[in-house]
Amino acid sequence: MKEIPSLETFSKDTTLLVGTDHTGDIQQYFKTAKQLPGCMIMLCTQGNCHLTIHLREYNLKANSVAVIFPEIICKIEQASDDCQFIYAVFSKELVNHADVFTHTIAYTPYIFEQPVIDLRPEVSEILQDYLKVLIKAQNVTRTIIDWAQASLSFTQIILGLRKTIIPQVETNSRYSRNHEIVRELLRMAVQNYRNERNVSFYADKLHLSPQHLSTTVKKVTGKTLTEIISTLVIHDAQAKLRSSEMTIQEIAYSLNFPDISFFGKYFKRYTGMSPKQFRNSN
Repeated sequence: MKEIPSLETFSKDTTLLVGTDHTGDIQQYFKTAKQLPGCMIMLCTQGNCHLTIHLREYNLKANSVAVIFPEIICKIEQASDDCQFIYAVFSKELVNHADVFTHTIAYTPYIFEQPVIDLRPEVSEILQDYLKVLIKAQNVTRTIIDWAQASLSFTQIILGLRKTIIPQVETNSRYSRNHEIVRELLRMAVQNYRNERNVSFYADKLHLSPQHLSTTVKKVTGKTLTEIISTLVIHDAQAKLRSSEMTIQEIAYSLNFPDISFFGKYFKRYTGMSPKQFRNSN
């Protein structure tokens, strides 16, 4: 495992990063919408915060854990002064690996639907103790956490949460076939929004008519499919404008816009300012 000092430098080459946040680093990191190149398990140990995960709003308080999958957009809207976390970030390659995927696939759809889970204090304490062990292992001079151990740790955490995850979703009276459709749509949108922004593309993938898909999405989320995709695109663009050295032209091409002019008009339509104005603000 490569030694990484902070979330800011977490990259796809990292297998696992664990740590505690007592100084507001996580709040600062997620001050703007961000996508980590990995899966983040973030346990709130005290205080509370209001955050948005994949277009939906959640409250995270002491003994609540958030599981944020790779490429999911997260933003902390506000947090109490005493808000603190202990966290682990596992690489995208690790969580998508066939062996890990096989052991966790039965539970990850539930987490995707409900990424913030309120734990009983005794369960929260066990998870906190487990993460502390990983922190100690990470901090030794010669790290003892290799790929196999990191994948086992991720699997153990997900399996450890399963009894808490499933009842919350299964007892939710609003959960229905329509929610299943929207969940699958969101999963596909996260994977494809950079290249596909047409309703017909997603409707074909889900074997639905564009009208049926659009009606279902609007009913469940209160948003149109176009609004959902544009939010993903804009958040991605904003994150790159604020936290990368990419030129505006490079950002436009990375999001599959034909040229910088088209990207600029699209960005201004949803934000009220040009990409350059946004980058220079704050």
